[in-house]
Amino acid sequence: MDNLRKATFLPALLCMLITVGFTLLNKEFFISATSAMNDTIISNLSWLFSLSAVSMVCVVVYAYCSSAGNVMIGGEGAERIYSPFKWFAVSLTTVIAMGILFWAVAEPLVHYYNPPEYLAIPSHSAQSISFAMSTIFVHWTITPYAIYTTSSLVFALVFHNLKMKFSIGSMFRPILGKKLDGPIADVIDGLALFAVVMGMAATLTSGLLIIGDGVSKVGGIAVSPFLYGVIALIIIGGALISASSGLQRGIQVLSRINTWFYFFAIAFIFLLGPTSYILSLGVESFGIYLSEFFQRNLITGAAGNSQWPGWWTVAFFASWFAWAPLTSLFLGKIARGYTVKQFIIVNVVLPCVFAFFWFSTFSGTSIYLDNLLDGALYQAYQTTGFASVIYVLFEQFPLSILVSSLFIIVCFITFITAADSNTDAIGSLCIKDASTEKMSSPLWIKTVWGLSIAFIAWISASYIGVDAIKMLFNLAGLPGLVICIGAMFSLIRLIKLVQVVDGKSILTEDLYQDMKWGNTKEASYLKENKL
Repeated sequence: MDNLRKATFLPALLCMLITVGFTLLNKEFFISATSAMNDTIISNLSWLFSLSAVSMVCVVVYAYCSSAGNVMIGGEGAERIYSPFKWFAVSLTTVIAMGILFWAVAEPLVHYYNPPEYLAIPSHSAQSISFAMSTIFVHWTITPYAIYTTSSLVFALVFHNLKMKFSIGSMFRPILGKKLDGPIADVIDGLALFAVVMGMAATLTSGLLIIGDGVSKVGGIAVSPFLYGVIALIIIGGALISASSGLQRGIQVLSRINTWFYFFAIAFIFLLGPTSYILSLGVESFGIYLSEFFQRNLITGAAGNSQWPGWWTVAFFASWFAWAPLTSLFLGKIARGYTVKQFIIVNVVLPCVFAFFWFSTFSGTSIYLDNLLDGALYQAYQTTGFASVIYVLFEQFPLSILVSSLFIIVCFITFITAADSNTDAIGSLCIKDASTEKMSSPLWIKTVWGLSIAFIAWISASYIGVDAIKMLFNLAGLPGLVICIGAMFSLIRLIKLVQVVDGKSILTEDLYQDMKWGNTKEASYLKENKL
């Protein structure tokens, strides 16, 4: 207990206990209160979520093209934690969590049949197909990964290069300096901790829904709160076991299994499905997405007095903002030994390429089969909900029971991987001596937060459903947004601090010393503010 950062751990835990208490004592009040707060966020702050998200895309491009792109994370000669493929696999599966599994098949159908009224797009039409597919790319490609990368890159540089402590507050040091000395940094970490726990609960909710429907479909077991509870405990238990094994064992093994499954799943549906249609629709829709990039990413619904963006585009951006602060601690921690450009390629470029093929394949096939089967997939959505649609899609392929069973197993592994990385970051955030040398944390801290996450997700899946996912993400996304905006300005500041010496871009703790850098503005700024 002496090593515990009480100012971070206890306030976040108190907020979590209050949330859990409300759900136990008055579930209806919890639902109505979160709904009201969610409506307020959508009505007043959609513009800020959208503008911030696009700004981060621009900042990531700036970082890649600047001299900072050649900075080695951890300094010249830094030892890599993972090989390139292991690094890519861990980063990909950590960020994805349940998202691509839960939304890839059902979401485009919803947009296909129910495009926003204020856009005057005919339902179930060629125009709505284009809208549905291009919207998928808005939600799941460039912008979301740029949000993650902005805060993750800041943390990687301040932790490994400037040797600052393992803290979300460290990401603010480049802009706030000594103002963060004392309890302020702990409060920031506590705020982020509570936000990401709510975000993880939202993601676990989607996992419970999709796994529960799969178990019901394959095993004939009725979906119930009891089933959701069992699934939640298995996932969190698996994550804690994996987290206790360290970075070089559990998570990297599970990540590689997951990544190879994703490749196999794409190949299976692509080769046995409507191959030509997948390619044609994917390319066409991605072109529409790129041509309308700013328009689609900055949509708020104000002109049409519509809340559609708040329940879709902004809700998804909020989910990425909710996850970003704590996920950035993990992604930044494992990035040692690679350059900033390599970091951006692995965390933005390659995931976007992967997402293009994944969503072109699964979303395109979903729309194709729905038209072929006279709306059978959309009917499944209306009858049994989001999570069931992918199993109806699998039924149209050979070995459907086997494929569905494998899919359920991979759903478990997927969330275990994501929960492992985040409980690892949570644990490190709650102790005083986490550093580049010591990156493990006590299992009991991970267990406390893991069980809290599982409980909230169980309540959400059992009694609220898919709307709970969006509400929890919007609520968690607001504090996450504030942290990510601060990280964005810190990244801009760090880029300007990079020095080119003998043809090498350098950013190290030696920036503190005038003797190395000369009497530069940057060195004076760092010294005066005790960065």
